[in-house]
Amino acid sequence: MEIYHKYCDDILKEVIPSGIHIKNAIKRFKKDIKRKDLEFRPKAVNHVLEFCESLHHFTGEHDGKPFVLEAWQQFIIANIYGFYWKKTGLRRFQTAYIEVARKNGKTALVAALGLYHLIADGEAAAEVLLAANSKDQAKRCFDTVRGFTKGFDPFEKYLKRFRADIIYPSTNSFIKVLASDSDKLDGYNSSMGVIDEYHSAPNSRVRDVIRSSQGMRKNPLLITITTAGFDKSLPCYELRTVATEITAGIKEDDSLFSAIYCLDDDDDWQDEKHWIKSNPNLNITIATEFIGNQVIQAINSPADEVGVKTKNLNLWCDSANVWIPDDYVIKATKKINRDDFAGMDCYVGVDLSSNRDLTAVSYLFFKDDLYYFFFDFYLPYDSLKERPDRELYKQWHNAKYLTTTSGNVTDYDYITKDLLDADEKFTINKIFYDRYNATQWAIQCTNEKLPLEPFTQTIGNFNGCTKEFERLILKHQVVLDDNPIIRFCLRNVEIKKDFAGNEKPNKGSEKKKIDGVIAALQALAAQIQDAEYVGTNIY
Repeated sequence: MEIYHKYCDDILKEVIPSGIHIKNAIKRFKKDIKRKDLEFRPKAVNHVLEFCESLHHFTGEHDGKPFVLEAWQQFIIANIYGFYWKKTGLRRFQTAYIEVARKNGKTALVAALGLYHLIADGEAAAEVLLAANSKDQAKRCFDTVRGFTKGFDPFEKYLKRFRADIIYPSTNSFIKVLASDSDKLDGYNSSMGVIDEYHSAPNSRVRDVIRSSQGMRKNPLLITITTAGFDKSLPCYELRTVATEITAGIKEDDSLFSAIYCLDDDDDWQDEKHWIKSNPNLNITIATEFIGNQVIQAINSPADEVGVKTKNLNLWCDSANVWIPDDYVIKATKKINRDDFAGMDCYVGVDLSSNRDLTAVSYLFFKDDLYYFFFDFYLPYDSLKERPDRELYKQWHNAKYLTTTSGNVTDYDYITKDLLDADEKFTINKIFYDRYNATQWAIQCTNEKLPLEPFTQTIGNFNGCTKEFERLILKHQVVLDDNPIIRFCLRNVEIKKDFAGNEKPNKGSEKKKIDGVIAALQALAAQIQDAEYVGTNIY
């Protein structure tokens, strides 16, 4: 049995501890091998493995020793280089996202792969671009490539080494260092790109440039590799989110592979039995004792905790308090059809935005002891061009998750019409809304006989529905319609508490939208009020 196949079996049998995202990636791998439109080529995988393991280390205690790929690295290579489309014969994966804690050999891995694409991938005039947020950061990967080449070509017989380039004259190919702070990012025809430490990238500019430069290549590859970061509003976390949703089966994208090595949300980060989940090279390139010392330091000095969690345990720490862990949100997400609830009782929450921002409407149904939430989101069309988060809004709009109204302010008539249409299909019992900036809209809806009731936005008023929503989703009694905007909103929630223990969702900054969550909680509050009125105790 090939090492990567045994690795998959050991993970699924829990011989090797792993997090949910790696388990999902392995399940995807096993499922895809059986697909009739794909061909898995072990020889193509072995070609890459043999090339990488022909290289030698060049620093430290391993200087001069062969570069041996561990089972988890072989699994990554097997995925990226093993699958081909039967119809075209082209390689299936064009992009890859790899996330793992520091000191686990990720830079050496992508350096070896970059060198493979320069020399052995069969691409004429190959262009391998190594990129990061700064040239100094990008050169770390380049220096590893350079070190590998010195081992097998010390006198530059085949490869010409320069300060920021390596040239392979026989095929007119090169490896080059790029940086997002460079003025010269355009004009390339990249066959392979590596982006290192993407977690701190302020925007996706360099990644977009490399990706767009690969349009003429038959088998392009772009690998994004990183540790966890501090800011979930940056593009890396959005890419990570898409990757986890693909491996979980929520989204489909046959061109993206991901391997995310991290602790699960309910793991105790101080317990060493979990550390291998984010450190697959544990006791190979990084010692348990070293991580233990870092954890002790974090326990003794809270100021160091976030750094240890992100870099040594690969935990994203954008917020000090995560309300609903991602795993629960993903498990709650299903592809459901509103038509299946025709004629049923419905409760609605409306969070009207300021005139130029996101508006959310949530529809709640209770069926078979489950709470089903659907969402509609609205935005003025001009905000697709003017808002700081316009790129994200454009993605949602193009995918039809977001309705735009003409002009530069939200046209509330759209919302009223959709509510009237919903009232014909369902039995809307209550619509809870925030009266702030909603006077004229509320008058219009009331004239249309819609059952509006104002919902005061105080922490005491939100306390019951906030705690109940948390209880329900942790007990797997919530079903969320498959909409990336509500998942985005849930990830942005920080819980605000008062001296009496009351709780309310809060956003840490203006760019962290939580409108969908507010609408959902208002819908749940309406349902709770009705349940209490008829004497049902839902708590």
